[in-house]
Amino acid sequence: MRRVNLLKRVLVDLGLEDERVKLGWISGSEGKKFAEEMTAFDAKIRELGPNPLKGGANV
Repeated sequence: MRRVNLLKRVLVDLGLEDERVKLGWISGSEGKKFAEEMTAFDAKIRELGPNPLKGGANV
């Protein structure tokens, strides 16, 4: 968890949104929950748009 928090701070320092990284705890038996979390995360990343450091290229 500390590494993810550090990574988020680095992303902000680089000019990226910290929402581009997410850490979650999901059991192997929670396939439906995993799919829901990934769908929501994918939607959030699409909402944020392409990596601004890549000059508009797809991430």
